[in-house]
Amino acid sequence: MKQIFYGTGGYVCQDVPMPTPGNNEILVAVHTSVISTGTETMVLQKNEKTIVEILEEKKALLDKVRKLIRENGISFTVEAIKNKLSPKERSMLFSPVGYSNAGVVIAKGHLVRNFNIGDRVACAGAGFASHSEYVTIPINLAVKIPDNLNFEAAGFTTIGAIAMQGIRRANVTFGETVVITGLGLLGLLAVQIAKAWGLVVIGIDINPNRVLLSKELGADYGFLANEPDLYNSVRDITQGNGADAVIIYAATKHSGPANQALSLCRKRGRVVVVGSIGMDLQRDEMYTKELDFVMSTSYGPGRYDKEYELKGVDYPIGYVRWTENRNMMEFIRLISTNQVKLDSLISETYNIEQASEAYERLIQSKEDNISNIFRYSHEIETTSETRKTSISPKIISGKIGVGIIGAGSFVQANHLANILSMPEIFDVIGIAQKSPVSAKLAGEKYKVKSVTTNYKELLSDQNIHLVVIGTRHNLHAIQVIEAIKAGKHVLVEKPLAMNLSELSLIEKAIQDNPNVVVTTGFNRRYSPLTQKVRDVILKAKMPVVINYRINAGYIPPESWIQDLEEGGGRIVGEVCHFIDLIMYLASGEVTDLNAVHVPQDGRKIQSEDNIIISLAFDNGSIGVLTYTSIGGKAMEKERLEVFVNGSSLVINDFKELAGFECDFKKVSLKVQDKGHKVLISELSKSLRNETSQILPVASDIEATKLTLLALDKIHSVH
Repeated sequence: MKQIFYGTGGYVCQDVPMPTPGNNEILVAVHTSVISTGTETMVLQKNEKTIVEILEEKKALLDKVRKLIRENGISFTVEAIKNKLSPKERSMLFSPVGYSNAGVVIAKGHLVRNFNIGDRVACAGAGFASHSEYVTIPINLAVKIPDNLNFEAAGFTTIGAIAMQGIRRANVTFGETVVITGLGLLGLLAVQIAKAWGLVVIGIDINPNRVLLSKELGADYGFLANEPDLYNSVRDITQGNGADAVIIYAATKHSGPANQALSLCRKRGRVVVVGSIGMDLQRDEMYTKELDFVMSTSYGPGRYDKEYELKGVDYPIGYVRWTENRNMMEFIRLISTNQVKLDSLISETYNIEQASEAYERLIQSKEDNISNIFRYSHEIETTSETRKTSISPKIISGKIGVGIIGAGSFVQANHLANILSMPEIFDVIGIAQKSPVSAKLAGEKYKVKSVTTNYKELLSDQNIHLVVIGTRHNLHAIQVIEAIKAGKHVLVEKPLAMNLSELSLIEKAIQDNPNVVVTTGFNRRYSPLTQKVRDVILKAKMPVVINYRINAGYIPPESWIQDLEEGGGRIVGEVCHFIDLIMYLASGEVTDLNAVHVPQDGRKIQSEDNIIISLAFDNGSIGVLTYTSIGGKAMEKERLEVFVNGSSLVINDFKELAGFECDFKKVSLKVQDKGHKVLISELSKSLRNETSQILPVASDIEATKLTLLALDKIHSVH
């Protein structure tokens, strides 16, 4: 399919894979999308940055470079910077554009109940309702459109909701006077919405044609922003009081519109900022009149709330009357009843291949253009269905075909990079990414044969023997099970599963398909420093005491990792890694586990990221894991101390191993080695039925069970 992006070369139309709807999403064949002259051309305007902003950016960049050097060495860091700055790499950086469109539902996720195939819908959201032939839309970012409304008009719904929310933030009621400053697309829509709601409307702009158009669309009065008698004119209209509210839809770095708004308001009036403006405010005017100065955030309540937007959790109407979705519905009602007219706001119409021309026209003649639209024609595409495949034999002759499901930054930097470094062993066949643009970027970067948004296409590909799963944690178990049933060997990033039910289903799938190799990304087992420590332990043939400290660093509660449904929290997502390593070194069965954690206080400590876990083994060994998010950033992340038979060994951040009363004193690596590459190498041996260090998946399952038990210990009274 075709989609429009903004990159280093400007606006371009690209071919990308067709998206696949998630559980709470609908797949829409787009018929119309609207270009806003303001929002979408702002990226071309070079904003001057303050000295403070420049210094802060440089400091953040230097901190990043220092961390790279500390963890990976100078050579790796220099190479990474070269790659980042290379023209080839920079030419592949582009972002999807567009946020307001309309079309027809052609597929939906299995949790979608309020939409049907064939429904005509208006869609919202940057990154969702893009200028694209097909889009996937979360259910709270789409509304149905009536039969009497064409797609061109419905395509304005998102932009109309933005204009509407600005008026709602003004808290005005029937008969009050509102000033609309900035008569671009948003302002002209706001004029009509305000009139439909029974307000007295005054339009203000620097463009006389826009002022005239606002009056044609229903404004009671219209003035140029620089008219010398504007203040008195507004006072005359309002019986000497001033406007009840001024809503600013203008876009400028200057503070003139904001301060003018203060002067035009009555006492205890309200100024609402919708557009991007300077806000060097005159305090005396605000103080004397006791004015409210507020911001309007996009489409309304729910915006930027992932529970609402991504998971489809609605706000009860009894508590939040006007959400972003209900604002969209109201705008649909206004245009379907002809209370808001759009014909005079459409400047030109283009097809998607004319992207460059459409934006160039807007930029060159922005005073004459209010909005442009893209129209789309469709030959409905269908994605491949997963076909039944026979179980792959464990022994693979020739190259191992690889499919990557979820090629995020971690997978690319580690598993994929290591696989590509062994071209004589592996052949990367395909990459599946949820986002079409991410899929396209990965496909172009790694020159793979198959790029898709539907991972099931990789599972049905007979040329793929091994799938690497690096998606978000809540998807791991189902994708592992589907891969096993499709006869694919599996390397899944931690965690293997998020609960015991998922783990039980994985065990059942493995039992039913014994020839499939499944392993989790517990790579620290394979670090050369870990292997040296293990050699000492095995020679001693005595119980071992292990103290493992993780200075994990803070991750805010709004991160997807901390989302208990999507990420499972850091104990499930990461602590499993360290429990596995203690188990590996102790070489025994766990007979007892205890866990305590620092209580959450809702401020500094907002999650269960500070925990101590103790493990006792049947061979007499014991291990203590300390995992904390409240330590200093400058301290190394990991320190592993091992005590056995009169010897002590210390691994610092997998770069250095110190030995005390051992046959060595110190082992230093040039770069940090957590065992990622050895994991890939050993996995390839296992798939070829060669001698391999890959542990049976039963070990991964046990580490996951113990992690879930630790979580249960801090949640329950036993």
